[in-house]
Amino acid sequence: MENVRGTRICMYLWSMAVFLFSFSEMVNAQSYAREKYSNIMWNYLEVLSGFGPRYVGTKGYSKTLRLIRHVGAEFAGEVIEHPFFVKQHSGGQRQMINVEFVFHGNAEGRPVLLGAHYDTRPFADQESDPILQTHPIIGSNDGGSGTSVLLGLAQYLKEYPVSQPVRLMFFDGEDFGRSGTGEMFLGSKHHADYLRKISQKNWPLAVIIVDMVGDKDLEIFKETQSMVSGPKVLDRIYSVAKRINSFQFNEKSKYTIQDDHLPFARLGIPSVVLIDFDYPYWHKLSDTLDKCSSRSLSAVLSVLVRVLSEW
Repeated sequence: MENVRGTRICMYLWSMAVFLFSFSEMVNAQSYAREKYSNIMWNYLEVLSGFGPRYVGTKGYSKTLRLIRHVGAEFAGEVIEHPFFVKQHSGGQRQMINVEFVFHGNAEGRPVLLGAHYDTRPFADQESDPILQTHPIIGSNDGGSGTSVLLGLAQYLKEYPVSQPVRLMFFDGEDFGRSGTGEMFLGSKHHADYLRKISQKNWPLAVIIVDMVGDKDLEIFKETQSMVSGPKVLDRIYSVAKRINSFQFNEKSKYTIQDDHLPFARLGIPSVVLIDFDYPYWHKLSDTLDKCSSRSLSAVLSVLVRVLSEW
């Protein structure tokens, strides 16, 4: 009897040792993955910032498109480009391009769409000096951070596939025109118009816009229009953030933001924006890489990948 009891104790201790070792390995792997993707996204942000201004017609814009296409070809199941033309109030028209990464997943049903704008502001209209207002911004946070998160997410979804079908949308023309001209949020408006022409069974199940999420003092409040359009989507996001102790997500509401989520919200698609609008360098020449943090990018990606894996 004593021998049997001793054997059971030994087996129990051995099982616990194996469990603890496996758990330790899993924790180390997760820690390594966070560090890995944090570095990946930060590298993208460095590259994008190095391109300079990235609105249509600039060299930085062309380089950004090449980068997005390259990442899509390497990691996405399919890449779809949606070119469109925009008539300008000043006369003439511009061609712009939305780029869509497709991850088919293995579950039935409609995809979750995550979007970010890759263009930057052609003029620093929040500068107090009228001369400085005519200069284009670098847009490391406003334009660069959301793009970097989606590019990092593309690699993650390739290496750690989720069952849920996912679309990553890189929107053009979000920051193109001056306020009041109607020349803003152009890419998301175009895609919403495109959705109107196809069957609703092919519409996104939900839309999550990622914008200005790279600043060092990141704090993402619940945006008020998102609370109306996609309360259950926000619940998913903030529930995950709370569970993994992501203090960068604040469950209080604070701002009402005009952004790329609204064209989809008007279609009745649950749509939200993740944005930190307490950013003193918004639409200024000082929106540069030194104001951003890889830790902030990592916090956002960590929440998003768990939301997608649990959908």
